[in-house]
Amino acid sequence: MTTDLGLLTKAAEKWDQAAKDFESVQTVYDSQVRNIATDGSWTGVSSMSAHAASKLTYEQYAGAVKEARAIASLLRDAQAQFTELRGKLKHEVAQAVEAGMKVSDDGTARFDFEKASKALADAARHDPDLHTTESHWTQSIGNLVQAFDDADQGVKLALTAATKSSDVLNGGVHGFNAKAEGDIEKVEGRRQAELARLTHWDDKQLAEMQRLERDNKNSAEFSRTFLAELGADGTIDFANRLRGLTGGDKRQEYEQLQNGLATNISAATRDVNSPFYEKWREGLRNAGTKNYGSETDPYYGYQSFVSLMEHHDRYGKQFLHDLGNDIIDTEKKHKDIWTQWRRHPGIASDPLDHLLGIMGKDPATATSFLDPGADGKNDHLKYLLKDRNWPKIALNGPGALLSQDDPAARIGLGAALEAAATGEVPGTKHTLGGHTEAEARVMHDTLRTLNEGGKGDKLAANLRAPLGNMLTDYTSDTHEIMSLNNPAYTGAAPAEGADGRVWKDSDGTVRMAVHPTDLARIMRGVANDPAAFGTMYRAEHEYAAQAMTRSDFNDQQDRDLAIRNASSAFGFYDGVRADVVFDKRDTAIQWARDVSHAVTGSSGAALNFVPAKLGGEDTPKGIKIGADVLNRITDFAMYEWTKEQISEATAAAGKESRQDFYAGQLQVENLVREWGKENGHTNQQEALMRNLVGEAKNDHYTARQQAVAALGRDH
Repeated sequence: MTTDLGLLTKAAEKWDQAAKDFESVQTVYDSQVRNIATDGSWTGVSSMSAHAASKLTYEQYAGAVKEARAIASLLRDAQAQFTELRGKLKHEVAQAVEAGMKVSDDGTARFDFEKASKALADAARHDPDLHTTESHWTQSIGNLVQAFDDADQGVKLALTAATKSSDVLNGGVHGFNAKAEGDIEKVEGRRQAELARLTHWDDKQLAEMQRLERDNKNSAEFSRTFLAELGADGTIDFANRLRGLTGGDKRQEYEQLQNGLATNISAATRDVNSPFYEKWREGLRNAGTKNYGSETDPYYGYQSFVSLMEHHDRYGKQFLHDLGNDIIDTEKKHKDIWTQWRRHPGIASDPLDHLLGIMGKDPATATSFLDPGADGKNDHLKYLLKDRNWPKIALNGPGALLSQDDPAARIGLGAALEAAATGEVPGTKHTLGGHTEAEARVMHDTLRTLNEGGKGDKLAANLRAPLGNMLTDYTSDTHEIMSLNNPAYTGAAPAEGADGRVWKDSDGTVRMAVHPTDLARIMRGVANDPAAFGTMYRAEHEYAAQAMTRSDFNDQQDRDLAIRNASSAFGFYDGVRADVVFDKRDTAIQWARDVSHAVTGSSGAALNFVPAKLGGEDTPKGIKIGADVLNRITDFAMYEWTKEQISEATAAAGKESRQDFYAGQLQVENLVREWGKENGHTNQQEALMRNLVGEAKNDHYTARQQAVAALGRDH
């Protein structure tokens, strides 16, 4: 902590001067000594011997210059690293002291009772988390000390390598190094490649490999040097060997190396303009189709490589795009290359689907990969949803005639679709709506493509939940589509099967529309997953309630529009529910219960469905709204609906036809009654309230029948 690191800079300056001195001596030697053996005036055997000796001496001077400059560069690199790390260490210690800790010379943090006030000291003595807090600071300081030691070891490695003779046959073991490297990270990258090529590792070598990864985490120079030395084929081979060792007694160490190798790939491929990138990509294309298994039990390079990539979660967008394109080109040229008859633990059977899963962790990358574009030229979405022959599982070996669908198929695609259409990482909470045009295009074209041929109700199992989440995120659009009376939406998708569109409204908000028939079929496909359907329904319920509370109850036109839209939307849902119940029959009651559980088990907070700001300056006059009002309205109506829809499923399960699926209409009535109460209409039997709860039935019926018709039902 007190070492004068400036001495490293001074030493570097002296090595620079040494290089200049060697250059001067080399120039004099060349003109006054070597020239005698090379000017042609000296002939014979002795001349030939002198020529060889002078050439070697001349090259040694050149090597000395190279070595001196490399050492100077390494010393400056070391000074920069040590200064940065010491600064971080001092800052962390200062932070610990500020938090009330006393840090010993060995980096151990303990609460400083001597400096603390009596009250604070007494509180600390009774704090059950004090030891955890002390351990946190000790560990944090220890990590920086470890980083300092790792960097020191790297400098030692680089200096040792720089002073090692580059040609022991000519210069001898004490000769100068004409290939000395002045970049610590590059030296460490070559060393890591040297270790990676070994067939097995002892404890010392394993520890060194771990240190090299720790010291160079996210270093582009280290990573590019390391991977270039190994090549794509060597990298995949290294990954395969690491994977095979993760079940042993050193599992944690090998998993850390796997994680480090994946991080190296990320760091090395971010700069797509580097000389490394295209050469690496070309090598990966060749290794991607290489069989690393056997003729009877094959697995290919891309499968292994993408499996390795799953040990890290952030890669450059262009690299993911390029890799995706290369895998697509490969599978178009090599039919059924990913079909497997035996599972290989830890290896992705479908590298493209797993790569899409990685893209799903970076919504911007997923969107740009799947977005058809304003000109419609990007066909990735069409290929994945319509044209691709998804890999199968062969039942009796390679080339087998018998096969079955892979139950894991499209998991990655679902994640990528959800990320691309919503702009959010699947599984995370986020505010619904607020999409870009690219995201809306992905959503629109996904709905249209999946519904080609009227097959939207037959979604692949692993796409149901993602599509449900996507539709949930687009509730503001689906609400208007199901309302059947918004010209902006009906005009956007004028006929079944016709392309809808993506546009911006007068406020600049991006909107998306498809024909109601297309929407109904996709909703029916999602409904085979009751939890996904329940999530969609809950979002619609909250959105409809919000639309009411944002409307002016005392303005007849405003009020009627909110009620009509809600009635149509819930009528649409009732039509889809009717189709599910009649399809499932024996399991319809359980399905209804599962939907109810999903609806009541979630909430706006769980979905992170954040309504538009209520009660602001732009709130129309006469509107009584607020979070508490909205919660009362939604909770009351939802409680009644969960009971009613289970009752309807129970009654319909044993019948051939069912005309009165109206739980949705009852929910609208409950919403309206609660809305009326919040606006002073406590007498629910007064004429206005009776008219309001009854006048929307036609809208509910029309929407319900349209959904039923879209699904090919007549009941």
